[in-house]
Amino acid sequence: MKNKIYTYLCPAKVNLFLYVLGRRPDGYHNIYTLFYPVSIYDTLSIQKADITTLTCSNKNIPENADNIIIKTHNILKEKYNLHDNFHITLEKNIPFGAGLGGGSSNAAYYLKAVNEISSLSLSYEQMAEIMAMVGSDTVFFLKNIPQLASGRGIDLSPAPKLPELYFIIINPNIYVSTKEIYNSENLELTKLNTINIKKEYTFNELKSIMKNDMQQAVFSIHKQVEDIVYFLNTETAGFGLMSGSGSTVFAVYPDKQTQEEAYNKAKNNFKTYFIEKAVIAARG
Repeated sequence: MKNKIYTYLCPAKVNLFLYVLGRRPDGYHNIYTLFYPVSIYDTLSIQKADITTLTCSNKNIPENADNIIIKTHNILKEKYNLHDNFHITLEKNIPFGAGLGGGSSNAAYYLKAVNEISSLSLSYEQMAEIMAMVGSDTVFFLKNIPQLASGRGIDLSPAPKLPELYFIIINPNIYVSTKEIYNSENLELTKLNTINIKKEYTFNELKSIMKNDMQQAVFSIHKQVEDIVYFLNTETAGFGLMSGSGSTVFAVYPDKQTQEEAYNKAKNNFKTYFIEKAVIAARG
């Protein structure tokens, strides 16, 4: 059916911890992180067409070959015998360039969708290989469950057992360059032999491993991000941390009531910021 529209919800992610271990020979950094999918979604709509085009609601995001979705599409055409073309519509709700993995999620869900729509019969391993070509946290979204990641973020393993978590997500409408943060003199490094991850965590135990080695580097450039972390850690009953390379900050709470109280305080304090409540994302 040429005119059928296929619609998918692409979730965001936060890093419950992010340890930077050092620079790799290929220029990337080795990291060790705990990816956690959260219930803030972009909407991806796909319809078969004569040529492939992309329309995005956020005009700061390229709609050409620089877009990670189009990069994924071109790899499928060049290497995996994709003959179909699509009109792709992307409704953005996840803040752009904000440490929430929105673009990576969009690419992963596009890949999963086309694999199904066009009957490509790609295995998970093949899809993971494609995702590794276009981004560092893209592979995670193929399964969309909490996972540990190492290397440059594409080597995945099962996450420890975690309690039910409730989130506040705050973005101060600032774009942060990941490359700039990795090159910052304020970037912290963690030695791998100092990290000990257990198989299961209570809420209070989880807080003991929540650290982001990129946080101080971002604080040194964007005081607004530091202010949000400080507010969440002093004015609410949760634990606040920057996600990825920023600029988004999240805080975790053990129950809906403390989440709701924190949300109301944050909305009152940061009137112009993106603020959402979230839980673990639905599987998809």
